[in-house]
Amino acid sequence: MTIPAPVTAHPNEDVDHLAARASKLTFVAKARAVRENFNTSDRFKTEQVSGLYDAHVQETADAYERLTTRRRDRLAYLESLVPVGTGIAENATPADKAVLMTAFRAAWKEAQEADRAGRMRMLAEAERFGDDATRRAVLTFAVDHSELDTVRAWTDFHLDEKGMVDEARELREALAGRSPLHGFERQDFTPVPKPQEAYDWPRIKDHPTAEPRDPGREVRPGVIERSRR
Repeated sequence: MTIPAPVTAHPNEDVDHLAARASKLTFVAKARAVRENFNTSDRFKTEQVSGLYDAHVQETADAYERLTTRRRDRLAYLESLVPVGTGIAENATPADKAVLMTAFRAAWKEAQEADRAGRMRMLAEAERFGDDATRRAVLTFAVDHSELDTVRAWTDFHLDEKGMVDEARELREALAGRSPLHGFERQDFTPVPKPQEAYDWPRIKDHPTAEPRDPGREVRPGVIERSRR
């Protein structure tokens, strides 16, 4: 099994953030070159810039999807390290399933009635005696009720992935759009404003004699705005 790498780089160092930024710069540079080529028609320029913009939008979407996939894969891996749920094997016999479920439910009820200190004692005893049902019941309760200190105490002692609880929390926040760095995502993964050529080309491409609208003016580097009629 390939372990998903942490997604902890700052946006200024993350490969997909950088790819999205590069796509913007590439579009701006190539679009400017097309627009400043006086040896081609306005119709041809419109087609070329429209195609460049479509490619830029796709590249930006692909970069964001890659980042999201990396986050989801990493979170799924981290969550798989914490033994939650009954843990009853699918191929267990009906009798074994009944016994294991009874043990899990009894441990769950005890964890539910205990305070945090009591649950910590239950975890310690479960580790000492190899009681998987109790271990799973306490950790399941802690995860379900966001008792992160209890989960952190277990993971920091038993797992090689130190700090995984905080890493998992940060990944959930990022996937939900609540990360403190979400502003970078909004900026990096939003394509540049749609140029007039991208509006014009679908309108004129099936009409060989149709021409784009007036040349317009450059409102920001590489972005041309044309009046609409």
